[in-house]
Amino acid sequence: MQFKQYQFKATLIPSLITVALLYVMISLGLWQLDRAEYKANIQSLIESKQGTATISLDSIEEEENWLYQPVFVSGKYDLQHHIYLDNQVNNMLAGYSVFTPLKITDDLAILVNRGWLPVGNSRASLPDISVTSEALRIDGLLSHAPSKILVLSDNANSYLQWPAVLQYVDINEIEKHLDYKLLPMIIIMDQPTQTKLQSLPIKINMRSEKHTAYAFQWFGLSLTLLIIYIVVNTKNTKKI
Repeated sequence: MQFKQYQFKATLIPSLITVALLYVMISLGLWQLDRAEYKANIQSLIESKQGTATISLDSIEEEENWLYQPVFVSGKYDLQHHIYLDNQVNNMLAGYSVFTPLKITDDLAILVNRGWLPVGNSRASLPDISVTSEALRIDGLLSHAPSKILVLSDNANSYLQWPAVLQYVDINEIEKHLDYKLLPMIIIMDQPTQTKLQSLPIKINMRSEKHTAYAFQWFGLSLTLLIIYIVVNTKNTKKI
């Protein structure tokens, strides 16, 4: 291709490499835009559920839009099966999020996120998370179990002893080590008077604005690569 005194001529291998890189970078940019839209929808959902009336967990149907719905439920904690979710950072302090099944009936329970507490002086000694054995009412927000972080082993979690210190929360996996069913959701306690642990607000790991910024970075890099490719392969044919 020639334009006045400039001629564009590219060889095969560099062209294939450039096309492959452009495909990867543009795909990453589009993926970031998808994540931005997803996070924006989640943030909008959280905000829309704030201030809505608290309803009984019994009235929730699994197929309904129950995510972040304020609910209340009565039951008894299963004192034999506490869970410490490890590697939970709050204000730059390492700690645990504590989960305990709340038995609604003899054969059905829901996992309750009771809050956060710091590791303490040593991981060899777990902090106290004891709780009453009496029947009580729990208020909180319905949520999915926390997302899995990068897991480097198929058997990262051990249930050989309780309380269990886990690297991630998988409701189906935990249920296999109990003698009752768990609902496919959790309750995040949001009433400080109901727990002695620290209630943490629901946080989105990365807001939509950051995903959008990353997307435009990838698109900017793609444009820069394309310009470099054109400039490098364009020669001035005008004789001096």
